[in-house]
Amino acid sequence: MVRLRCPATVMRPLRRHLLWLQLAKQMTSVAILRLVADGVLSLDKSPRNWLNQETVSGLGGLGGVTLRHLLNMTSSLPDYLTDDYIEDALADPNGVQNPRTALSYAYGERPLFLPGNEFDYSNTNYVLLGMILETATGLSYADAMQRHVFAPAEMTNSFVFGSVALPANFPSGHEDGQHFREYYEAQGFGDGGVISTAPDVAKFYHALFIAENLLTPLMMKEFKRDALGVGYGMGIEIEDGIYGHSGGDLGFSTDVRLEIETGAIAIILIAKGDADTTWTLETLQNQ
Repeated sequence: MVRLRCPATVMRPLRRHLLWLQLAKQMTSVAILRLVADGVLSLDKSPRNWLNQETVSGLGGLGGVTLRHLLNMTSSLPDYLTDDYIEDALADPNGVQNPRTALSYAYGERPLFLPGNEFDYSNTNYVLLGMILETATGLSYADAMQRHVFAPAEMTNSFVFGSVALPANFPSGHEDGQHFREYYEAQGFGDGGVISTAPDVAKFYHALFIAENLLTPLMMKEFKRDALGVGYGMGIEIEDGIYGHSGGDLGFSTDVRLEIETGAIAIILIAKGDADTTWTLETLQNQ
């Protein structure tokens, strides 16, 4: 655990530990909200004009869905991240690991409820947001994240997987007796495609919550708004003054939590799928 009041001091020891975290949703959300602040996007308008027709049609036309619904997981869209998708991605990562193909695993499924009325955690929302980010900026998702998140937060060891070669010190993940690395050499999406070191994640949280120089006050308010009282904002989990997000992908489990009042942050990476990451929240609650 480190404290973010003095980031230059707390980050030096962490650099000795070559930990890599797979995170994206909170960073994708920040990039989108920066475009909202610039007037490029609007929270309460349909995202259809920013997406290709195949995707819109495959997801039932996205009727009644707004950008806000995608961000706060109230869109009602089914999750593309099914067992079938995972099996196909493992068999041939480069064959299915692109956003349009991935989303096709959710095509034809009925909406779960009227958009905005309920909460349902669906990775489909953030794959769509990554695609919207590309259209709105004219950049690849990787380059958009570099411009709108990594560079402003001074994150020098973060990237979208598939956009650069994996570092030699990137560990193999473990799950069900298997090892996973090739999967992370293919394309990453807006829902979980960012790989970052622990010090860089601390920089992101410092820039966002302590220095408050990534989002305008209005967009920060939207980012933290828990619309349905379920402990979720726009890509961020909220509980008793502690903000963060858990994460997991094949062979890895991650979690980061920040206590706003003290500036203390806890970050964990376990190179094992579906591992227990409750240490972060428990540590901050019991300090």
